[in-house]
Amino acid sequence: MRIRTLVVGGLVGAAIAYLYDPVSGRGRRAQLRDRGRAESRRIRERADAKKRHLSNVTRGVMSEMSSPGPDDHDPDDATIAQRIQSEVFGSADVPKDRIALTVVDGVAELRGELDAQEDIDALFIRVSAVPGVGGVQNLLRVHGAPAPNKKDAIRASNDAERRAS
Repeated sequence: MRIRTLVVGGLVGAAIAYLYDPVSGRGRRAQLRDRGRAESRRIRERADAKKRHLSNVTRGVMSEMSSPGPDDHDPDDATIAQRIQSEVFGSADVPKDRIALTVVDGVAELRGELDAQEDIDALFIRVSAVPGVGGVQNLLRVHGAPAPNKKDAIRASNDAERRAS
């Protein structure tokens, strides 16, 4: 008990001597005061930011509960294309430089080449889930395969070659 009192008393005495040193004490006290005020300001700013965030999240949840989905229930083609660009092509795992997107009468047309059929199927599902998309015409193909809209033309060309020979 006495040793603890002695240690605590020594620490308090050292702190007083450090802060009230005739040569550097005033600067040390000012520095301690400034650091304390800066830390309290940072704590207050973090609390305000968390309060704003929670308020915004709450407002968003309430808005989503009152009218789920996008506010525009009958979007035009440009709006649908922008939604697909932001919701699907905004992801880092979608190779947007290899896919062409057009929207006509609410139907999204996807053209281009991807590395695997699974990627094509996943992209088709993601585009179909975007609000406002009335349908998806999938003209994507695996790299090296003929384009889906050219199969009939290729078949007719092959038939014509066989007949000609």
